[in-house]
Amino acid sequence: MSASTAAPLVTLPHGGQLRGLWEQGVRVFRGVPYAQAPSGTLRFAAPVPALPWPGVRDATGFAPMAPQLARTARADAPMLGGEDCLAVNVWAPPAEPGARLPVMVWVHGGGFFRGAASELLYDGASFARQGVVFVSLQYRLGIDGFLHFEDEGEAGSRGGAAPANRGLLDLLAALQWVREHISAWGGDPSQVTVFGQSAGAGALACVLGMPASRGLLLRAILQSPSVACQTLQEAAAARRAVAALVGVAPTLAALGAAARPAVLHAVHRLAADPALRQQHGLGIRNFFPLRPVVDGQVLVAPPLQALAQQWAAHPPDLQVLVGSNAEEMRLYHVPGGAMDRVTEAQMLAFAQEVGLGAHAVYALRATLPPTHETPGELLCALQSDFYYRVPAQRIAALASRWARSAHAYEFAWPSPQWRGRLGAAHGVELPFVFGNLHTTTGQELTGPKPPTALAAAMHQGWVAFAQRGDPGWAPSAGAQPLVRRFDVASPAYAPHPEPVRLSLWDGLL
Repeated sequence: MSASTAAPLVTLPHGGQLRGLWEQGVRVFRGVPYAQAPSGTLRFAAPVPALPWPGVRDATGFAPMAPQLARTARADAPMLGGEDCLAVNVWAPPAEPGARLPVMVWVHGGGFFRGAASELLYDGASFARQGVVFVSLQYRLGIDGFLHFEDEGEAGSRGGAAPANRGLLDLLAALQWVREHISAWGGDPSQVTVFGQSAGAGALACVLGMPASRGLLLRAILQSPSVACQTLQEAAAARRAVAALVGVAPTLAALGAAARPAVLHAVHRLAADPALRQQHGLGIRNFFPLRPVVDGQVLVAPPLQALAQQWAAHPPDLQVLVGSNAEEMRLYHVPGGAMDRVTEAQMLAFAQEVGLGAHAVYALRATLPPTHETPGELLCALQSDFYYRVPAQRIAALASRWARSAHAYEFAWPSPQWRGRLGAAHGVELPFVFGNLHTTTGQELTGPKPPTALAAAMHQGWVAFAQRGDPGWAPSAGAQPLVRRFDVASPAYAPHPEPVRLSLWDGLL
């Protein structure tokens, strides 16, 4: 066997070797643990660094995904994944000893209760072929990562057996692992770009506002950041709701001892049924039942507020690329037909819950084309702005003021899926960013003939940002910041096309 075909080996700085494999000229290492399996007494504990191993460890297979159910799971669906999920995967180009290549670290989304780094859509080979060391990571999801166990009536998180926001602590642990180990693949620990989408981007927004993240990254890309967090009261309601559906007390001991599939099904039911969430005391604005919680210690404030406070006090040496999709919530309202079942009362109830008055709803309606003035279309527009588009705009504004630079984008290419109704929905940009249009999930989002030139533009922009902090368009700054619009019909770099619509949220987000 020649040196060019022999399985690639790396030796980690603190001992132990890993054996990966070659795939199309790229070195690939899968399932590398950055923390011990969160099982037994470690299930709800802060992450504990992985133990070193003797000899050579096989790194050719993915670690299990965090325990979860399939997106379309029925009542008898089996559990997917397993506890030993805290691992990273590395795609790296061939590198000479002492190489210092830029690093990109991917954090998947999934509503804080599903998703996995092993999804083929997230294969990092396209980045590695561009000279980037690509890392994808997994973190605890569902009740293991985000259910808050603090007793009602007590303020803040005391740590102990179940610190708050364990999934966020996992992200910090993984980034610390990258800083200490990525040089083994030729990666430069001082040139780390983190990027994520949806819950992954929201989790990163939380991390960016935490002092513990300083020094772990140089750049951040946030795609459709889902930054809504729970108060302690909302977190308590979520814990009681899960426990009630499982049929146990809402305590750490009871939920920890409950059958894991039963707990997963409880979370899945709450995520799928808005009426059930309301029945158990979760407000209309809580689209998913589990989220990071503002506990006072791990998260001292909601992400946008924490970023403003932290960055104003200590302006970061950080470059930010942030954006969203034009029609985010169509992913959730179109495929199941919910768009056509929404009533005027339901749409107005959501607007009231998030602080928008009737006048703002009427103003929004005036900005939409006549075909989009139904209650379902209006709710979709309201939720798209509240959950993703306005938070992205706010983060860009904060970064342009306090960080080293900020670049903004909007993905507006309308997917033809679902008889042309899916549009520029949540997640449709992912196969373009990764250059993985051919994957099953990519085809489900884009259809069989996606525009390859658009994929090349986005992918190259993300790589260029990781390499030198410049995605190919000017930074976002000033009273009318410019936005790079990704769309085949009208690729443009101009002020945001909907200033009136987004201004409706001034003072609310």
